[in-house]
Amino acid sequence: MAQELGQVIAPETAFLLARSIRSLPVRVRAQNDTAAAVAAFLSTHPKVTRVNYPGLATGEAKRIADTQMRGGGGMLSAVLDATGDQTAAVVDRLRWFSIAPSLGGVESLVTQPITTTHHGLNPAERAKRGIADSMIRLSVGLEDTDDLIADLTQALDIL
Repeated sequence: MAQELGQVIAPETAFLLARSIRSLPVRVRAQNDTAAAVAAFLSTHPKVTRVNYPGLATGEAKRIADTQMRGGGGMLSAVLDATGDQTAAVVDRLRWFSIAPSLGGVESLVTQPITTTHHGLNPAERAKRGIADSMIRLSVGLEDTDDLIADLTQALDIL
């Protein structure tokens, strides 16, 4: 049977999984709500030129998002009106977001794609993919919405 289904997980791991899966819908709903608020905040900030978030989509993109999901998710990206170095300084000032190139979990994360996930691409390849030097990617966790927005506000104040 292990050949068809894979290895058997440890009993403690199974217990932790069974326990945490029950609260998954509540956690995902909280992440969706907080990410939507963060995206809305960033979309009106004078130093942000673009926000990529399914919950802000319009037209055909919104129709597709609405048919595929029940929320915008916890991931978003924003392009700042800044240089790559200024963007790195903004990222460094964040206190509620940990710097990590991950899809996240319960903790909020931030990364600057040109220094992590897309560092191997040359500038022309990044531009073709819509990856600006001033782009940040956020994975919103379960922290308080107001704390995350205040953190982004103080970090963006250096621009």
